[in-house]
Amino acid sequence: MEGTEETTINLLYSDRESNSLFLSMDIRKDKEEQDQTLVKFYKRDNVRWTSPLLCKLQGDVATGSGVDRHMMSTVIFKLMSGFHINLGSAAITKVFEGEPDHLTPSVSEGLLDNDMFAVAGRMIGHTFLHGGPSFPGLSPAIVHILFGGSLETTPLTLRDCPDLDIRDAVKMLEGDAELKDIDAVHQLCLSWELPTPNATNRKWLSEKLLLHAVIERTRPQINQFQKGLKETGLWSLLIQRRDVIPILFPRESEAQVTPQMILDCIIWPSSITFIFESYRVEDDDESDVVDVCRVSGYLKTFIENASPAELKSLMKFWMGWEVPATEMRVEIVEAPLPTALTCFENLRLPRHYTLYKTFDEDLCACISTSYSGFGRI
Repeated sequence: MEGTEETTINLLYSDRESNSLFLSMDIRKDKEEQDQTLVKFYKRDNVRWTSPLLCKLQGDVATGSGVDRHMMSTVIFKLMSGFHINLGSAAITKVFEGEPDHLTPSVSEGLLDNDMFAVAGRMIGHTFLHGGPSFPGLSPAIVHILFGGSLETTPLTLRDCPDLDIRDAVKMLEGDAELKDIDAVHQLCLSWELPTPNATNRKWLSEKLLLHAVIERTRPQINQFQKGLKETGLWSLLIQRRDVIPILFPRESEAQVTPQMILDCIIWPSSITFIFESYRVEDDDESDVVDVCRVSGYLKTFIENASPAELKSLMKFWMGWEVPATEMRVEIVEAPLPTALTCFENLRLPRHYTLYKTFDEDLCACISTSYSGFGRI
């Protein structure tokens, strides 16, 4: 991983004198307008994606690297959950579909015509360049073909096929039982220029149907996706360092933030921090140390018992994205509610909590707002 970070840093360094890319999104607008802003930014051709990046959230006073991290996290979140853009079939448009760890490109012609797979490739590559979240859950079969693997060695499974009707047809052909819906199977085979089933070709035909459904039908999408990824400048790294591919496209379980991952990175406070307009001081009064230990303990308990979704929300509130930093500082302060200085990787917790239940409720309320900015209630 160290070599990967060094290479991406070198890529960014090589274009440090280039004009900065400026990504601005108005969080006061509705979701559709926000998503259109992101797509428009990544839809541009002939962009040097290794250029310096400046991000701004209109409607939020936050500035600095925390905003960049928040924006990169938002890009991957939208790519996974869907864009509030209607391209003809639904109010929410998903570029990839299917079940966890078996996501495949959508077969929507509208997405292909609107270059959304090139957009996806640019989004994933650009975010990775800046140290942001990876894109988890992509089917190993798609990853295999994306990086030049042969059809014969494609690691296909039935779970890679998001179309349940096609799944049923493949299942029927795999077995020896009499075909129940023979007409539907015949129509499917004929539409893809494959022979109809007989006593000797059923297993071969089931494999061909699955291959066509997952790979052949999405070949244009995969090619467009590859094009977008190449444009970010990452391709040579991915080809030369195959061990980086699982980092860029991890399994969902491998991409999850765990309690221990967070706890290992925390720099715990030893005293109360008093914040003044132009400076801050730390107080080592013995009575204050009790508050520090109690509230720090509440945070540790919260992290140890939080769900994966809550841990990601905490990281996004604290850091701007879901990726823990090497050092993440906690300060215990005089304040009504938890806050975060994302640019400095600091989490500020009020000292007044004497009940874990109240602490838990307030922290959950604060971190649940991070998707729209920087944790306002």
